[in-house]
Amino acid sequence: MDVDLSRTVVGVVRGEQVRLERAAAAAAFSNGGLSLERAGCGAVLANGPVTIRYGGCGPLLANGDISIEYGGAQTVLAAGGVTVGRAGSVGLAASPKVTVEDGGRVLFGAREALAFGAATGLAFALVSRLVRR
Repeated sequence: MDVDLSRTVVGVVRGEQVRLERAAAAAAFSNGGLSLERAGCGAVLANGPVTIRYGGCGPLLANGDISIEYGGAQTVLAAGGVTVGRAGSVGLAASPKVTVEDGGRVLFGAREALAFGAATGLAFALVSRLVRR
């Protein structure tokens, strides 16, 4: 079943193809593609492509390509490619192919996230050892 929501706020959205326009959801689950147009969402899980235009979401996991323009996402994990277009931003992007176009921004790529995690783990181990003494 396709879900097309406009000008509303909902808790959880589930469907084959999910489209939110000027709407908000706490979480969205799609067996196919998902589209956010001037919309916001908490967690997103999609088994297809995801398009965000003038909107944003929290953690995003997709089994397809992701395209973000004039919006953003917290953490992006994609089996396909990730394209961060004009005025798009992503905190962490992990994908086989990440493309950042002019005006787009990715805070952490896969290598940066790995280095940050290793440094944080090392710092935590050192502080824990000092506290035990």
